[in-house]
Amino acid sequence: MLKIRHLFNLFRIALQGTEKNFTSGSVNRATFLLAVPTMLELSMESLFVLVDLLFVSSLGENAITVVGITNSVVILIQSVATGLGIAATAVISRRVGEQKPKSAGQAAMQVIYLGIILSLICSCIALIFNRQIMHFAGASDSLVNYGNVFSRTMFGGLIFMIMRILINGVFRGSGDASMAMRTLAFSNILNGCLCAVLIFGLGPVPALGLLGAAIAMVTANVFSVSYQVWYLINGNKRIVIGKQQLVMIPSLMKRLLKLAAAGMVQYLVPSSSRFMMIVIVARLGESVLAGYIIANRIIMFSVLPAYGIANAAGVLTGQNLGARQPERAEASIWKTGVFNMCFLGTIAIFLLFCSRSVAGFFAHEEKVLSYASEYLQYMSIAYFFFGYTMVISRALNAAGNVNTVTMLYILMFYIIQLPLSYLLGIYFQWGAKGIFIAILISEIVLSCSCVIVFKMGKWKTVKL
Repeated sequence: MLKIRHLFNLFRIALQGTEKNFTSGSVNRATFLLAVPTMLELSMESLFVLVDLLFVSSLGENAITVVGITNSVVILIQSVATGLGIAATAVISRRVGEQKPKSAGQAAMQVIYLGIILSLICSCIALIFNRQIMHFAGASDSLVNYGNVFSRTMFGGLIFMIMRILINGVFRGSGDASMAMRTLAFSNILNGCLCAVLIFGLGPVPALGLLGAAIAMVTANVFSVSYQVWYLINGNKRIVIGKQQLVMIPSLMKRLLKLAAAGMVQYLVPSSSRFMMIVIVARLGESVLAGYIIANRIIMFSVLPAYGIANAAGVLTGQNLGARQPERAEASIWKTGVFNMCFLGTIAIFLLFCSRSVAGFFAHEEKVLSYASEYLQYMSIAYFFFGYTMVISRALNAAGNVNTVTMLYILMFYIIQLPLSYLLGIYFQWGAKGIFIAILISEIVLSCSCVIVFKMGKWKTVKL
């Protein structure tokens, strides 16, 4: 009973976010306090993915395809936010570990300024070339016309989505993972309610269909960013933001941009690869593409909580390296990796035997269901390797060893996954099965490479 009471007490502390110093005490305690809110945060993100898929799938196969193509572009542009988020987490966690809250606040504001500038550029480009992008991804003229307003609305609201992701990265770097969790909870609840009303209509509100999903997403992000900005200025105690921190510092922005550029490239590699994979899969027909998109959304739903665990490992790495405790950082990474592998392994066993039942919630045509189920079965094997890949890549990023992770991603996606998928699926005419096998092989190669690089230990000597 005492152990159960202690566990519930730790859970309460994790949700409240009252403890933010993770450079002393038990490594297991620090990992738990950081992992719980980040897991819950990304569990809510994955719940949104699931709810969004349920709403959209009710509108038909065309809606699923349009959303899948648009989201692949959105994820591609999210690389900007993710790259800056890596820089924010790495630098801010290091400054917090050094007990320098004013310097942490200064870095946070420079990252935000960079995020605003780059997101506006990306949004304008996506809006201008909207139709060309959809055509390039394999959409027909009728499909482009059907999804034109939806995609333009999504691209127009990119700045708010990017800022939400970026500021949550600032919170995580400061050790305030509970705030990132609360922001996403607020965003998802608002988005879910708005989706239900705007897609299907309620009272005087007309049914907007696919457009309603886009409006709901943009509105939820606008309110979430407003809440984040208020808390960042008034509620965060680990980061100090005053008049001095609001000043733009070109030299600091340049250093952050250099670190962020590697992170942007790192995430551009998988996101661009996923976009190119849609182009390859589209050559096999719309049923294969719809099944692939549905399966990918289910995979995203199931693995996002594990990314929360990996984010906790990244914060622990940054703060402990800032406090000059590399051995403590390494111990926390290995322990987090084991936990993550067990978590994902449980999901993998479930998907291996229940893939058809899970896919059946979203796929209503037999061909689409068959392809979605088959892809889930292949990927369930990769889940056993995901655990360490996620944790080690986040830890290397937080240590400032971003270029190494980028090179590993290039190896996996550009050298192995895309060429092998085309070779097996299209050239040798193995069809969807050949593409699924190629993706599985590339995931195994990436996992093994991450473990080898991490054990070499060079990440402990990187200076920020």
